Amino acid sequence: MKVQIYGAGISGSYLYHLLDQNGFEVSIYDVRSKPDCRCAWGFSYSETKELYKEIGINIDEFLLSKPKYVVVNDKIWLKNKEIVILDKKRLMEELWSFELKDDGGEILVDATGHSRAILPKIENDAIYTTVQSVEKHDLDENIYIYMVKTGYAWAFPLGDGWHIGAGDLNKERALELVKKLREVYGLEEVKGECNCIGKIRLLPPSKCKPIVWRNVYGIGEAIGCVSGAGEGNAPSLKCAKIFYDCLAENKLEEYEKRVLEEFWWIELEHEFVNAVQSGKKLRALRVLPKIISIESKRSVEQSFETIKRLLSLLR
Repeated sequence: MKVQIYGAGISGSYLYHLLDQNGFEVSIYDVRSKPDCRCAWGFSYSETKELYKEIGINIDEFLLSKPKYVVVNDKIWLKNKEIVILDKKRLMEELWSFELKDDGGEILVDATGHSRAILPKIENDAIYTTVQSVEKHDLDENIYIYMVKTGYAWAFPLGDGWHIGAGDLNKERALELVKKLREVYGLEEVKGECNCIGKIRLLPPSKCKPIVWRNVYGIGEAIGCVSGAGEGNAPSLKCAKIFYDCLAENKLEEYEKRVLEEFWWIELEHEFVNAVQSGKKLRALRVLPKIISIESKRSVEQSFETIKRLLSLLR
């Protein structure tokens, strides 16, 4: 059974190697001629390491930094447990050992991220804009965040540089967040490298249906596998692994069900974000203990009081 993957980003490239290394006939196509260095340098370490081990990749070879703290609005310091910064561009260049081909197939996979080029478009989609660049700064090796209700700006350490960026409802708001980040943390406005503008989908899988349409199966960001905080690397890899497992077990009819069951926590995080953005504090506080439990395992140490303080800072 031939599988054609559209989109050679995090999820598509990973799925290609899973299928190819296990004897499936597979081809992959991307509108780019080479991988870019856009957003998403942060990965949840343990989950990412185990998933890439499946295709013979040791992510420790691509490790740029494991920050000690995540600093929010220069007021809250959260101890980092699992977030690592990987050399995403070099990782993707290694994965792009394939020839890009559009040969078609009995099964088509939409791994085209926010563009969702093969699956039907989503009614009431939620696409945010990101702005980003790589810059030189002299800072302690932490992750620095400036957050508001609708988005946040970040500074990620890259070993010999910093990834500076922001995501919000539109480009203007994202640029304003970068400006605030510079003010709060004393970051000079310097000439950056690799300046670019991107998009990210911030909807949970249940809001991204159809997940399966005819012979097309969505994976990764195309079907909302992005956390409420905007981290989509590990979830997208896990989603690709779920698709592979269903195909290998000849149980593709279970794919959508397995995706929704696996990513119940993404649903919860987006419920929390929506409650915060709409000013429904009681609703946000109701789901907060579960959010803390989830993210204390996959990202940073948190407490109920810490997150309540964070909520009080958001405007």
